Amino acid sequence: MFRTEHEPLALLVELTPRLAKKRFREEIYKDWDYKCAYCGDDASSLEHIIPKYRSGCSSRHNLVPACTKCNSNKASEKMETWFEKQPFFSKEKLKSILYWMESNTLEFIDTYINNAIA
Repeated sequence: MFRTEHEPLALLVELTPRLAKKRFREEIYKDWDYKCAYCGDDASSLEHIIPKYRSGCSSRHNLVPACTKCNSNKASEKMETWFEKQPFFSKEKLKSILYWMESNTLEFIDTYINNAIA
């Protein structure tokens, strides 16, 4: 979430809790280019990869942007199980989501996918 070493300190000074939450959410959308992590359509909400129902948390590594259709269709189903049944499923997207869960960033996702496929 933080791009420089000084940014966390600036956040403590400049943001109210409401603005901090908005910025937190915006950074996740931005990292995914405002697209649904599953189907690639425009994202309209953040979706819990591991549902709250299954003890998933609301931290950055467990949230991805999703369109309304994917978010409501997945509901509390296990992500991998649900995603593999979808007509838009791709191994590359699945790897991107799993990488996101592990690393909290998409900065080097292209390199990771290319190495994983090779």
